[in-house]
Amino acid sequence: MDEALVAAVGSGRDLIVPDRHRAAAVRLAWARLKLAEGRSVWSTPQIHTWDAWLTRQWREAALRGAVPQVQLLDTSQERALWEAVLAGLAEEGEDEASLTQHATALMQAAARATQSGIDPARLAVNREERLLAAALEAVRRECRQRGLLSLRLARADELGFLAQVRAPRIVGAQRLTALQEQLAGRCWPGESLLLAPPAAELPPPTRRLRAADLQHELAACARWCRSHVERDPGARLLVLSACTEPSLSIQGALLWNALAAGTDADEAARARWLAVEGGEPLLHQALAADALALLELAVADTAETAALLALLRSPYLGLLPDGARLRLADWIGEQGLARWPRNGLVQALHAHAGREEAAGVLAGWLAQAGAALDGRPRRGTTEWARQFTAVLDAAGFARGRPLDSREEQRRERWHALLDEFAGLDAVLPPLTASAALARLRRLARQARHQAATGDAAITLSASLADPVVRYDGIWVLGLAEARWPAAPRPDAWVALAEQRRARWPEAGAAERREQAAWALSRWQACCGELVLSFPAREDDVLHRPPALAGNIDAWVDCDAVEMPVLAGCSRPAGDQHLEPVAVASPGVTLKGGATLLATQQACPFRAQAQWRLGADPPAGLSEGVPAFVRGRLMHLLLQHLWERLGGQAGLLALDAAGETALVEECWRRAVEATPAARWLPTTVLERERQRTHQTVKSVLQLERERPPFTVEQRERALHWQGAGARLALRIDRIDRVGGDALLIDYKSGQPTRIDLHEQSLQPLQLAVYAAALAQQGQPVSAAALLNLHPHEACFAGVAAREGILEEGLERLEDWDGTQRRWQEQLVALMQQHLSGEATLTVDRRACERCHLPALCRRAGEDAVEEAGD
Repeated sequence: MDEALVAAVGSGRDLIVPDRHRAAAVRLAWARLKLAEGRSVWSTPQIHTWDAWLTRQWREAALRGAVPQVQLLDTSQERALWEAVLAGLAEEGEDEASLTQHATALMQAAARATQSGIDPARLAVNREERLLAAALEAVRRECRQRGLLSLRLARADELGFLAQVRAPRIVGAQRLTALQEQLAGRCWPGESLLLAPPAAELPPPTRRLRAADLQHELAACARWCRSHVERDPGARLLVLSACTEPSLSIQGALLWNALAAGTDADEAARARWLAVEGGEPLLHQALAADALALLELAVADTAETAALLALLRSPYLGLLPDGARLRLADWIGEQGLARWPRNGLVQALHAHAGREEAAGVLAGWLAQAGAALDGRPRRGTTEWARQFTAVLDAAGFARGRPLDSREEQRRERWHALLDEFAGLDAVLPPLTASAALARLRRLARQARHQAATGDAAITLSASLADPVVRYDGIWVLGLAEARWPAAPRPDAWVALAEQRRARWPEAGAAERREQAAWALSRWQACCGELVLSFPAREDDVLHRPPALAGNIDAWVDCDAVEMPVLAGCSRPAGDQHLEPVAVASPGVTLKGGATLLATQQACPFRAQAQWRLGADPPAGLSEGVPAFVRGRLMHLLLQHLWERLGGQAGLLALDAAGETALVEECWRRAVEATPAARWLPTTVLERERQRTHQTVKSVLQLERERPPFTVEQRERALHWQGAGARLALRIDRIDRVGGDALLIDYKSGQPTRIDLHEQSLQPLQLAVYAAALAQQGQPVSAAALLNLHPHEACFAGVAAREGILEEGLERLEDWDGTQRRWQEQLVALMQQHLSGEATLTVDRRACERCHLPALCRRAGEDAVEEAGD
């Protein structure tokens, strides 16, 4: 800290800084100074932003009775008031919602205009400028009528109570605002508010570097930081970034990756090394996001399955034990519904409670929470805040396990957000439950939070302004000509002439240049070494150095730096094998059935990842009827149907009315045996009933035209054995046609190509079913898929001879030899799987619906090929 700043803080005066990050930096610098003096206890310096200082002084004046008794508005309350005012200012043809979304921008423009001594109405010409003037007048009128006060909109004559307090010192600002100058003259005549630290007598050593790209720039910065800290563990460094993309948090992750390369540094080490300013919206942080999702589940009439699964996997839901939560999430995902009607979800959970006690607990909480948050009566935000808190407490939210320091800070910030929400009673009418929750979510989106950190060696910031305190070194990243000085960006709500009169930096190129030159002088005054750098290229954009930072010849290339391997960007690897599977005699039953071999056939890598390493595909969620529910309903219906008919003779004996009645009876039995179907909305289930009836009608017409047959077996369970292992199978149906056995597999999805007659195994399940039956001494003479299409059911398969079906079967000359080759191929596939073979598929069609692109090496190869194309 320079002498002027030390004297100002040491005098006990209040210090005004530009933002809360600079306030934290001054406090840490003051603590380091006191520790260096050998002190263990010292008075906390009073360091505030301008708004925070005004609020504190007003509250103290209110306690003394020096100001009128009015309701002081916080930021959330003032924003809500602006939204209400703007809704009433919508002109004919304007949408209120589109107007109120500008409330924050208008509120900020009004506050800045007030502090700059600008009357928005004086030069207002266009719609935007006239809107600000009208809205500001309406907000002030509302405040007078309702006994409210916004300090951001207060003029100098309304802040006369400040004459009773000691003049503060303002640091980090290029100049005083018009309001601050007026207050200095009214309240503290002769006092100098602006603390202007002296410029450096000798500018520090300055290096100007050109990097190939941002990654090389960050790597060079990391090497510079590490060398400083290793040379002096007490060094404090500031890294400023002019880059807007990627976000500062991602830049921080990349910088830490480069800093920690080649070490075993963990998160605790990161907190000691690096602090990133700025924070993230509270809505994007897991604890607050999960709290809002839990409240949404309690309020909404429909539960989104994706959100419900995320909640059940959240570490903050303390209502259920971890294992029970995860099992329940798996069961809900297996039902395949994209969303659940609230009552249907409660009924489904109660029905499942017999097998999983946690389902009953969750159903009970849903019922209680729904009653507590009944959306029909309107309530004030204070009452809603109490109810929301009670519902979260009943769910054990953020109470099921100990929280670390960062999580504890996020929980405290969430509680502070609920307090802000409760305070909206001052400006908002009573709300319904859904409206109250929407307002709370909006507050969470607008609020930003960053967990407090210790005195880290390196601070990464996006503020290209006065650092205020002194650092051992400052590195400014991304300082390209296109970014610095920044381009003019006048405020759309304030007349441009007024902005330039008030010397707002964004009002013009000259103002931007003045702002950048002042910032450069402050960087030079606040460090022992200054490094300026820029990336020569970002994607397809070529950059040049800024002229303001020195002659173009002064910029030199960064030294070559070996780039660390970043997470998710590992070097390409060749095909690999897993450890072989040890199987015991007489064989082990592997999970997956015929699908395991089909996956191994399509892509060995996916088969190893899915069936051995547990990389299962995510549960498929459907907006209508889930595919597995549709398939199960159809299979069960056909099973019950042929159980009653026995064969073609029973079918031919039915008239149209009898057929319809029998199909309807079998449909009811199928629905009763399919729990997931009972949770479908009534209209969806009725459409599926009609579709199924149409499909069965098409199938039965096809069955009538076949040669005479009887249905010998339905849903036959058996095993296939090979290579020392075995697979559990289930065959849909086996028919007897004269002296021949016909294996039938129902296919309710897209039609599958039949390549069995071409010495291939497509579809593999027909080959493995036929081979399994041959092992049981029950060989078949034909194998076919029955495609269950609502308008065109058909058979497709292979046979030993003609006449088993009228059409759809390809005759194979050497049926017995073909079945032996099928068995050999199946055994070879099983041997590959058991040996751990994880090579990539040759057929790219297998990649189209793969769920493992993030893990597959093929993705990187495809990217290279696409780049080459």
